[in-house]
Amino acid sequence: MKKLSMIILLILSLSLALAPVVSAADLDLVTDLAGVLTSSQVQTLNARAERISDRYRCDVAIVVIDEMTDNDGAYEWARYVYREFDFGYGSDKSGVIFFLSVDDRDFALVAFGYGNTAFTDYGKDVLLDEHILPLLRNDRYFDAFSAYLDVAEDYLRQARDGTPFDRPDSSSIFIKLAITILLPLLIAFIVCSMWKGQMKTAVRATTACNYIPQGGFNLTANTDMFLYTTRTVVRVQQQSSGSSSRGGTSVDSKGFSGRSGKF
Repeated sequence: MKKLSMIILLILSLSLALAPVVSAADLDLVTDLAGVLTSSQVQTLNARAERISDRYRCDVAIVVIDEMTDNDGAYEWARYVYREFDFGYGSDKSGVIFFLSVDDRDFALVAFGYGNTAFTDYGKDVLLDEHILPLLRNDRYFDAFSAYLDVAEDYLRQARDGTPFDRPDSSSIFIKLAITILLPLLIAFIVCSMWKGQMKTAVRATTACNYIPQGGFNLTANTDMFLYTTRTVVRVQQQSSGSSSRGGTSVDSKGFSGRSGKF
């Protein structure tokens, strides 16, 4: 009953904004019901979204509304909009949708199908925290949506090439460190060993006679002098609780993955 109520309210709000009554086929990939974009900006973004979606067979959508009519949250709204208005590419309904409620200052980024592969948990965090939210907080909506499409296309390209954007593998980091540090040290050791082998005239001295003057050694003064100290500081990195630590994508019981919050 709660779900039905939400859908009815959403359809009514869309219908009022886009008379006549909205159907699934009427919603473009970029739909602005709050009027934060000009018509030319909507056309530009929608053309880009369609091109990206067709190229990678994964819908990349943006839906903006004035406000939500209940307290279910942006994540629930984004899921319902995605399903009820028939977003998603192909039979598996692959896609990602960026949902925005302007008056509530709420957002949600939700993926489904192949979108879960291309948009990992870590990838969503980077997309939102580094590219979208800083612009939204300054009400730069067109710039924020443009950045969303830019990064979404990059993520889809990487996923198509077999390496979805995700948290770096710790094992690969160790391999890189070994190549960067240990290999030069090994080369230096080999070179120094070769130089040492060429020092045929060098003879180890067993006494210090050559360094003692005639008449012997006479110590007239003894002074201890503190010259300097060396301190090494190692910073311990702490992991943020808001990011994925193991990589991959966490999918809910309905097949969606995503993140939501305030901007």
